[in-house]
Amino acid sequence: MANPLLLIIITPLVAALLNGILPVVLRKLLTGLSLVLGLAWTIRIAGAAPPAFEIVGRNALALDKLGFLCLIAIHVLSLIIFVFCLKGLDAGTEKVFLVLYPLTVSICCGVVLSRHAMSLLVFWGLSGLALYWFALLGRGKEAPATAKKTFILVGGSDAFLLLGLAMIGMKSGWSLDHPPIGLDGAYAWLAFLFLLIAALAKAGGFPLHTWVPDFSKDAPVEAAALLPASLDKLLGIYLLARMMTGFFEVGLVMHMIVISLGALTVITAVMMALVQHNGRKLLGYHAVSQVGYMIMGVGSGSAVAFAGGLFHLVNHTLYKSNLFLSLGAVEKRAGSNELDDLGGLGKTMPVTFAAALVGALSISGLPPFNGFYSKWMIYRGLLDQARELPPAYEIWLLACIILAIFGSALTLASFMKFLHAVFLGRRPGRLDHVREAPFNQWLSVGLLALLCVGFGLFAREIPLRLLIGPAAEESGFAASGASGLYQPQLILILLALPLILGLSLYLLIRKRRFDEVYLGGQPPDEQFRVTGTEFYKEIVEMRPLRSVFSLAHKKIFDIYHVGSRATFGLSQLLQKAHSGLLPLYILFIVLGLVAFMLLSR
Repeated sequence: MANPLLLIIITPLVAALLNGILPVVLRKLLTGLSLVLGLAWTIRIAGAAPPAFEIVGRNALALDKLGFLCLIAIHVLSLIIFVFCLKGLDAGTEKVFLVLYPLTVSICCGVVLSRHAMSLLVFWGLSGLALYWFALLGRGKEAPATAKKTFILVGGSDAFLLLGLAMIGMKSGWSLDHPPIGLDGAYAWLAFLFLLIAALAKAGGFPLHTWVPDFSKDAPVEAAALLPASLDKLLGIYLLARMMTGFFEVGLVMHMIVISLGALTVITAVMMALVQHNGRKLLGYHAVSQVGYMIMGVGSGSAVAFAGGLFHLVNHTLYKSNLFLSLGAVEKRAGSNELDDLGGLGKTMPVTFAAALVGALSISGLPPFNGFYSKWMIYRGLLDQARELPPAYEIWLLACIILAIFGSALTLASFMKFLHAVFLGRRPGRLDHVREAPFNQWLSVGLLALLCVGFGLFAREIPLRLLIGPAAEESGFAASGASGLYQPQLILILLALPLILGLSLYLLIRKRRFDEVYLGGQPPDEQFRVTGTEFYKEIVEMRPLRSVFSLAHKKIFDIYHVGSRATFGLSQLLQKAHSGLLPLYILFIVLGLVAFMLLSR
């Protein structure tokens, strides 16, 4: 019988190849079957890891606890998101989408299972190509430009992954199971930084994050839920976790640099999310912001924070996929994802609204939902670590923690805007026909919402005990006692009591009145409707922030935009230098010879 590790990769790969020739119904059936089989293979090997898969006598594929955590997340999420895809895919791109979907799952499993530098490079590079292909499926006029930007940023970072792995390979061999390398010289530091660039670009960390909001806006919403919200985050943070625990012996200074990058990712992205008018772009910036917490936790060196970072990775894939799909369900019904065009859909799409509400509360870090628990573990681990540091480092770390907590508060503010703009407020007349999403779509977002609630209420019993704890312990971080005094079930009871009391009083009194909203004594026209984005427009005009948002609007902080302008500027300069005049070329040769003679003295 074939090695189960190989079957996990081959099963969706075969489905992808067959989907190119099968009719639509069979494509969906085969894709779903391949995802179920992949999950079954993964669960089957939960008890004991199968033997490594070897090629020419060297381990190419192997599985440990961290890899098992990622495999479970990949298969569960891809299966739930696929339920959403059963109805509502764009007819013009459906065939290509159903080829790319299982292919992407196969590639991501290959990244997680790789134990040799060459296999990791192959699968990692293919995952970047999958992003590019999915971006090209977008129907907007900006989709090709977004695909190009995604390919250059993510694909360009693959070169740094190659350089980093090559530097490690020349020192310790090409197997990824080599002993950790100490960061005690420029060579090791450079290798670490090269791999860090690759991990940040894939996960969407600052400053290589700018492809995520654009991809989220222009690609199919199902692809946005699958990749930047879920699988690419998994791969990027997976690589970072390997770097911090297996590839290198990381010292205090590098820990602080990684934590600082995480804090900057949180605050810069959430500030941009606050002022967005496009729903998908808002969610894209939050996909960036949340990865900052993962970077802080996984890169901290604290056992509790490391486990919290892994837990937040899993939680993020749940609630962010939920939010993307909830907005996608609204977009397919209302025909727009612009927040100013929406409103009042909570009454006509109650199941979608309830699921989006759970996702918004989870990402905002409110108890007893799962987002609170993982953030709380990160904060607690970092605070415990700060007490043991020298004063200067302690202040540095506390500043990063404050930025992260402030970012969490701004997350809640921006999702109040999101919920009000989409589901609350006054519904535009053109949306009166909108009804609840099809069964498969609200089933998908409902399952994700239930997982958000379940992973919050039973965090210790299920994800921490079965998945997160073993992965953290095998990585060298035994996060015992991470739960502390936190009791999510008790918090749920305390929150439920006033709600039950309020509902009881309402049902007992039953006095209510419905009326129109009046403006100057008359029901307001459609043009006077107040959207959920109105209040947040003032943020852009605040004196301390006005110049920053102005620069952001000009894409000064977009590394792709700045790099493109610099590249084209240099190209124009070189074009002017090559005028075709022979005397000018002779002058260049003479100047070059003079410079060479001066430098060789």
